[in-house]
Amino acid sequence: MRSPQTSDPLVSADYAALADAGWPALERRTIGAEGRSGGWIARYAHGVTQRANSVYAAGRVAHEREAIAAVEHWYAEHGLPSMFQLADDDEELLSVLLAGGYVARSETLVLAAEASTVTAALATADDREVRDNAAIVPTSDEPDDEWLDLWWGVDGRGGESERAWAREILVGGRALYATVRDAQGAASVGRLALVDHDGARWGGLYALATRADARGRGHARAVIASLLAHAVEHGVSALWLQVTATNDAARRLYDGLGFRQVAGYRYLLRETGAPSTRFARSGGGDETGRSGGGDESDRSGR
Repeated sequence: MRSPQTSDPLVSADYAALADAGWPALERRTIGAEGRSGGWIARYAHGVTQRANSVYAAGRVAHEREAIAAVEHWYAEHGLPSMFQLADDDEELLSVLLAGGYVARSETLVLAAEASTVTAALATADDREVRDNAAIVPTSDEPDDEWLDLWWGVDGRGGESERAWAREILVGGRALYATVRDAQGAASVGRLALVDHDGARWGGLYALATRADARGRGHARAVIASLLAHAVEHGVSALWLQVTATNDAARRLYDGLGFRQVAGYRYLLRETGAPSTRFARSGGGDETGRSGGGDESDRSGR
């Protein structure tokens, strides 16, 4: 998901690579690589979140249909349907997957902004008043139980085991966590992934969640302001985030902070867990590499 080359880093960044690092899967396998380069990255995290359980088409594959068959076989072994995360401009692979019985879902927009732009947008008198009257928990580098309780209560799908796997995803990469409290406890939380990319440090905004009865009071903006203040200390110069195309309320929040759309993607899912006969394997899928590790939160989440 690398945008056309330009002098504007917000346009030229590879947002799929940023998101892959910012929300890391617990298990990864390279499929279809030619030698030591290229290939697709199949990701697995016990079905918790779509990104961590889908294929990231990081590079070209030697034999596309065999690679798809290898993907389907790998996910079937893990008890999950195969799913691809595809950038809007990956039209060729999109057509192949749709013809093979995959279904498009979860159209998502990628937004980005310079850190200085968002900082300026958060300097209004109303924002300062909210921050002055809210109890902002000092930003940490791991989510505590209070943070997890609110985020999972708002955004999680599943029980205690899924929540535990979600925590493993969260702490699998470097990140900052912020909580804003009101009289009832945690009112809003957020996470900012810290990712180095093309010589710059980026911040990826994830898991922004606000308690239902605390919405519309500026708490989410206070969380972002807290994260950003500490992110700048860590050298973050630009921010990115993902938002579903139908989430108008979130779009208004981010538009008001100076974010602009720079890319987009969707997920392609095979509804059944059985490998597709259309992509039956013939001689293997050139599978190489496997490593542990550790967007969003349903059992095939965002």
